[in-house]
Amino acid sequence: MLAVPGIMVSSGCSLIAQSRWEGRDAQEALNLFGRPDTMKATQDPDAGTLVVMTWYKSSQWSTTEAAGTSMTHGSNGLTHTEYYENVAHSSECKIEATVNKAKKIVLFKIQNGEVFHGKCQNIPYVPGYIPPGF
Repeated sequence: MLAVPGIMVSSGCSLIAQSRWEGRDAQEALNLFGRPDTMKATQDPDAGTLVVMTWYKSSQWSTTEAAGTSMTHGSNGLTHTEYYENVAHSSECKIEATVNKAKKIVLFKIQNGEVFHGKCQNIPYVPGYIPPGF
C-alpha cells in the first residue's frame, strides 16, 4: 500500500522537472548547469537533427546517524548512552537535455528519468528550485 505513493512521488518529481524544462530555451539549461560534459547529435524522423547535452553532477551531504549504544552499571542503576556520528555521503547524477534546431528543449531526463534514490540530491535540477541545505 505504501509502495504505490512512493512510486507516484518519484515519477512525479521526474515529470515535474521534465515539464518545467521542455519548451524552454537551451540557454537556460546552460546558465543553470554550465557547459555540458558531452554533446552529441542525433537524428529524429519527425524533428530532424537534435543535440543531446549531458551533464554529470556530483553531490555531497552529511547526516547524523546512530553509531551505537552502551549500558553501564552505576550506583543508581543502569545508564543508557546513545552515540551519534556525522556520516558523509556522495552521489553522481546524470542530466540530459535534448535540443532542437530552434534551440528549444524537447526532452529532459534526470538519471534516465529517476530523481529519487539520492542520485540527484542537493542538485538544483529544476529552474527556480533550490534544494534544502543549498
